[in-house]
Amino acid sequence: MPKVKKGEDGGSPPSTDNVSSLVTRPMNLSERKALLRKVQPPSTISSLRRPEILMDFFTDSLNMGDLSLSVPALTGLFHLITTRNLDYPHFYPRLYSLLDQDLLHSKYRSKVMRHLDTFLAPTNHLPVATIASFIKRLSRLCLFAPPSAIVAVVPFIYNLLKQHPSTTFMIHRNPFPPYTKSKTDLGVDPYDPAETDPQTTGAIDSSLWELDTLQSHYHPTVASIARIISEQFTKQHYNLEDFLDHGYGTLMDAELKKKEGKKEREPVVEYKIPRRIFAREEGELVEDGDKDFVKDLWNFD
Repeated sequence: MPKVKKGEDGGSPPSTDNVSSLVTRPMNLSERKALLRKVQPPSTISSLRRPEILMDFFTDSLNMGDLSLSVPALTGLFHLITTRNLDYPHFYPRLYSLLDQDLLHSKYRSKVMRHLDTFLAPTNHLPVATIASFIKRLSRLCLFAPPSAIVAVVPFIYNLLKQHPSTTFMIHRNPFPPYTKSKTDLGVDPYDPAETDPQTTGAIDSSLWELDTLQSHYHPTVASIARIISEQFTKQHYNLEDFLDHGYGTLMDAELKKKEGKKEREPVVEYKIPRRIFAREEGELVEDGDKDFVKDLWNFD
């Protein structure tokens, strides 16, 4: 297969005549990645005379299970579904499967979150049960995610709850045993994390106890941002770009900058500084036999 070169400006898209032969030839992983970068942008797909020829190429790339292939393949498939009325019933189950325990630790985290914002938009008219499954899966992943990922996921969940008001019941339900210390019989969490179909996970009948747990997180920024779920939803929308590129370095800088411009105060160690180290209680009677010469030496007068 001829190599697909990329120009300084991102490269020109492959011509319509060559696309069919390019996507059907055998190729290795690096060649497939390069070709995906070329053909998955909506502008490139729209320029083709028959963009439907990319459907099999995108689905084959998605089935390979590599995250670097799955994200651009889903982007291309989504454009074909929404603009060419192509049917791919497994789109959201495959998207749901990408949200695994490794995602929030990977370098593709920000890219997947940006695409999720498009795929789960209210204009797509998704069932509320599907949206609830994505909210619940992301909440569960936050329990094992680094702080830099949590500070991006929580505002994203807030946006989803705001855009899909029917899902807000999840934040008003009490947690289920064994996720609570309450002795009240609250039942069993109906959410099934092993279910692959987001329509049938039972998340819509569950609660977001995971976000309540994050309010006690060891990192103060995470604990603070998790509290937005417990407050009134007065903010219309969070700009995800303000959170997606956070890392340990930016979180550390944010903590250090909080002290700038603030007057440092001496810590209060005592309500009243005593004049003696070995002082008797106020009003305590001192008899002649109780006088101690050593105590009398520790006088700060």
